[in-house]
Order: sequence, then C-alpha cells, then structure tokens
Amino acid sequence: MDKDLCYKLHYLARLLIVELNEKMKPYGVSQGQLPVLCCLGEQGGQTQTELCEKVQVEQPTMANTLRRMERDGLITRTACDQDKRQSRIYLTEETRPSVTALQEKRDEVIAQMTLEMSPEEQEILHRLIDRAIDALKNPEHNK
Repeated sequence: MDKDLCYKLHYLARLLIVELNEKMKPYGVSQGQLPVLCCLGEQGGQTQTELCEKVQVEQPTMANTLRRMERDGLITRTACDQDKRQSRIYLTEETRPSVTALQEKRDEVIAQMTLEMSPEEQEILHRLIDRAIDALKNPEHNK
C-alpha cells in the first residue's frame, strides 16, 4: 500500500477528518459543517444553491448538513423577498463568534500536517492538488 497513491490520499483525508473533528468537538461542530460556517461568516444570506457551489457538495448533502445545523442552532433561514420558494441562510448570533475559533483550529491542523514542508513545498502541494482536482472535474480538458 505504500506505493498506492489512491490509498495514501484516502488515508490522509481520513486522518484530517479525524483530527478536525477532534479539534471542533468542543464547539459542537463537525468538519463537514466548517466550510458552510466559513462561507456564511464571510457573507451571510446565501442560498443553499450558492453554498453548494462554494463548498462543492451536492444538493442532498448540503440539505442534510443545513438541516442538522439548523436543528443545532448554528444557522437560521429567512425566506427570500424575491422568491418565497428559496431561503437565505445566516449564522445565528451565538454561532458567529465561534467561526474565527473554528478557523484557527482548522489552521492548526493544516500547520501540523505541513510542519515538515517548506513554504515552497506547501505551494507546490496546493498547485498539484488543484491540478488533480481539475483533471478529475474536467476530463475533456486533458485530452
């Protein structure tokens, strides 16, 4: 398995998820909710569709995530003025202060993961991951 890139990437993702969940447990948040909280922290009043695009998850996944977050008092929904079928999603006042602390916890995990990498190696890692994502999302670009 030490030469299987797919296995290594899967194992790295699992390690990251476990570590992030552990750091976020005191806040009552899971790592899957963090990108949504960060997006709403930057700009509240987004629709579910907008969040799906920014967080890069499917609608059913986002719907379940938002349902849990609303149940747990992390977010609120308000009907759109222009289209009553849609709602705008906001952080609750109680949640807003936690977002910065959660981002700091996320950054601690990334710092731990990249501790043995130079800034140049970290930049290369970012670029390689971006290229791999692009290759899988847009296979027609690679022909």
